[in-house]
Amino acid sequence: MNKILMTALVAGFIGVAGTSYATDNAQPSPGAAGPVAGRGYGGGPDARHARPFIKQALGLSDRQEVKMLDMTRSFFQESTPVRQDLKSLRHDLAAESVRKRPDERKLAELTERIGRQHARLAELESRHLRELTSVLDHKQIEKMLRMRDDIQSRGWKRG
Repeated sequence: MNKILMTALVAGFIGVAGTSYATDNAQPSPGAAGPVAGRGYGGGPDARHARPFIKQALGLSDRQEVKMLDMTRSFFQESTPVRQDLKSLRHDLAAESVRKRPDERKLAELTERIGRQHARLAELESRHLRELTSVLDHKQIEKMLRMRDDIQSRGWKRG
C-alpha cells in the first residue's frame, strides 16, 4: 500500500510540478494542450517559468527535455478529466453531506466513485512515472523526487 501511495505522490509531482515548464515562451509547440482550467500561474503543461529551472536542476539534455515535455503533456491530457471528475464528485459529496437529511445510499455511491477515480488517477500517475524512468537516469529521478518532497513540504502542491 505504501508503494502505491508513494508512486501516486511521485507521479503527482511529476504531473503538477514537472509540467510547469512545459512550453517555451517564444512559441507554443504544435499540438500543445491549452492551459489547464482552474490552475494558477505555472500550474499547467503550458506554464513557462519553471522550464529552465527544472532543466538545469535535473541536468536534462535537450533530447530529455523534449521527451519529458511530450510525456508530461500526454499525462495532463489523460489526467485532467479524471481530476475534474474528482472535483465534481467531491462537490456533490459535500452538498449531499450537509443536507438536512442526506441520502445514505447516494453518499455511499459518491464515496465509491471518488475511490475509483483516485485509483484511476494513481494508475495514470504510476504509468507516467514508469515512462519517465525511460528518459531520466537514476540520479535525475532521485533529484526530481527530492524536489517534489521539498515542494510538498512547503505546501505548494495543489490538485
